[in-house]
Amino acid sequence: MHSFYSPDIPEPGITFELDERDSKHLFKTLRGRRGESVGLLDGRGTVACAEISENNKLTVVSKTTEPEPSVKLHLLVAAPRRNPMEQMLRQCAEIGVWSITPILTERSVALPSSENTPERWRNILLEGCKQSRNPFIPELSTALTLKDAIDKHCQGQTDAFFGAPSGTPIQPFATSGSLIWMVGPEGGFSSAEEAMLCACGVRPSRIGERIMRVETAAICGAAILINLAEDYEK
Repeated sequence: MHSFYSPDIPEPGITFELDERDSKHLFKTLRGRRGESVGLLDGRGTVACAEISENNKLTVVSKTTEPEPSVKLHLLVAAPRRNPMEQMLRQCAEIGVWSITPILTERSVALPSSENTPERWRNILLEGCKQSRNPFIPELSTALTLKDAIDKHCQGQTDAFFGAPSGTPIQPFATSGSLIWMVGPEGGFSSAEEAMLCACGVRPSRIGERIMRVETAAICGAAILINLAEDYEK
């Protein structure tokens, strides 16, 4: 069953229309027919099942609200270039990252300057949620310098890690309600940046024996932490 986005999902029994983009995808590309079922999500935890009715409309059949995860993974990452960044965003939505903050470091590549980038990135996150049926669209924050990111996210945060080849494997943690995974640019954080991170209690961690690209390290580390958190909660 295909899933579609609706920012305001009606109550069961109500008939409504998707926005132009999703409606075109459902009825033109997928050739949706009357009586077929589709999934709906609003990106804030509400999911629903609807049935295609007359005149390219949908009638809501059932509607539920999913609870927020007890432990939320926040990814702070030195954004790679456009195509790898977009791939990474889609995968973040698929695995359940809660928020994404691009960070500016000494070795960062230039961030895209197009005014349309935030909207484009959010659409990519939304597509990842629809594909994976993740009911929560990751929050996408504006870019911060590394120092500002530490001040905002890591002060007093016991479960904060950054990728470092010389670090130790990620160990069990306290699961205080949020997890921080920080990934530097190609070439990693500088020695001064690593010292600053360690001074703030962010632990150097490695997630494998090989050197990874930024987008690979971001997704692999996030997936490991989310999996550890889920195991801890069981």
